[in-house]
Amino acid sequence: MTLRSTPSRRIANVYGAPEKPLVAHAKLAVSSDLSELARVRDFVRHVCRELDGHALDEPSTTAVQLAATEAASNIMRHAYRGETGRRIDVSGEVLDDRVRIAFAHDGDVFEPDEIAEVAEPDVDATTRGGLGMYIMQEFLDEVVHAEDAAQRSSTTLIKNRQR
Repeated sequence: MTLRSTPSRRIANVYGAPEKPLVAHAKLAVSSDLSELARVRDFVRHVCRELDGHALDEPSTTAVQLAATEAASNIMRHAYRGETGRRIDVSGEVLDDRVRIAFAHDGDVFEPDEIAEVAEPDVDATTRGGLGMYIMQEFLDEVVHAEDAAQRSSTTLIKNRQR
């Protein structure tokens, strides 16, 4: 898995023209309230399993749902500092060779370069949190943190389709 931030800070320049055509696309707007995480999971499942008729297999879908839940939760807790009622735009794209789930928000910017190598967490520890980056690293093929053309922060989760 690759965790990167783009120097251009524009999400449009991160991908350029897709190598494979866009098959399907969906959008969702949620509030920065932890109760919205269920809607995020349902949306991700829809994109991964129903939007293009089983774009991803069940284990991959579950992995993307878990990573998306962590990404959305991190935005709510850290980028918005727990403030509810703030908007998060979620988009899902099914391409011929991968699925992308992107979160855009106008909260604090996440700088992955400020975090040391993500180590395997101690699952026996009693502390709360700290698993999100590890989950994303283990279950996804790529995670991109950037700023879009409207200067909104974005986190894009990418899972390759097994063909």
